[in-house]
Amino acid sequence: MDRRNDYDYKMSPLQSKHLNGDERSGVNYRWIPWGRRPPLPRDVAILQERANKLVKYLLVKDQTKIPIKRSDMLKDVIQEYDEYFPEIIERASYALEKMFRVNLKEIDKQSSLYILISIQESSAGILGTTKDTPKLGLLMVILSVIFMNGNKANEAVIWEVLRKLGLRPGVRHSLFGEVRKLITDEFVKQKYLEYKRVPNSRPPEYEFFWGLRSYHETSKMKVLKFACKVQKKDPKDWAAQYREAVEMEVQAAAVAVAEAEARAEVYFPCLQIPPMNCSSPSHGAKVHPWNLCPHNSLSRYYQSAEGNTL
Repeated sequence: MDRRNDYDYKMSPLQSKHLNGDERSGVNYRWIPWGRRPPLPRDVAILQERANKLVKYLLVKDQTKIPIKRSDMLKDVIQEYDEYFPEIIERASYALEKMFRVNLKEIDKQSSLYILISIQESSAGILGTTKDTPKLGLLMVILSVIFMNGNKANEAVIWEVLRKLGLRPGVRHSLFGEVRKLITDEFVKQKYLEYKRVPNSRPPEYEFFWGLRSYHETSKMKVLKFACKVQKKDPKDWAAQYREAVEMEVQAAAVAVAEAEARAEVYFPCLQIPPMNCSSPSHGAKVHPWNLCPHNSLSRYYQSAEGNTL
């Protein structure tokens, strides 16, 4: 009885490549369950090729700003090289930082969710692209209301503030579309906000909190300064919020230093990551890739790089 399908066995191209004719036809071939298969050999060229594909994949997926799942990266890009996920993702992270000036961050270790964070800060006071500035400005208003109200804000309080800005639930806005959907659906899916029902509330009431992405793309100090600019006050006028913001700045700085030291010590000496070159279509001269292929012109980069390694 042939029980090969019971194991959902999948043969990688490398494994198939080394089989003789009898083995390919099934004669004398020993089937190995997927969970007990031997690891594929570490081939630097193949790992770099998967990292290059992962860079393209992440840049495309990031257009929605919805966090990217590790499981999707494994299924869509890394595939049978899942055992080398840490090295592949580190290679991709290095390329994203050097070529596109974005950082790859894991914001939720339990759910393995990743986001791309632009190194350049927008005029709204949050890390993002220029085209998102109007929405990011609205987001900063909401984040400041949450922070100034003890790190959570009832939905009624949020709408009280938004109505003063001419924004009302159910009324479509020329820049933001339907505002309720933007803040309770889009911002929530993007992990900028959390939207939770107040326990045992009848009729149901809801509260807003900072989402995981907001802690990485802005800071409480920046949000406090934003609120002070609007209110024409000094940050120290809100003593409790100022102390909390300073404490978080110190913690964030310590984490950043620790991460940088860890990466420099563990990865850089052994990765041997080749440079990613882009060539000018008219002269063939090598130029800085981020000038030729900026993040906001992803489609042009994607088309030019589709058939080549980066």
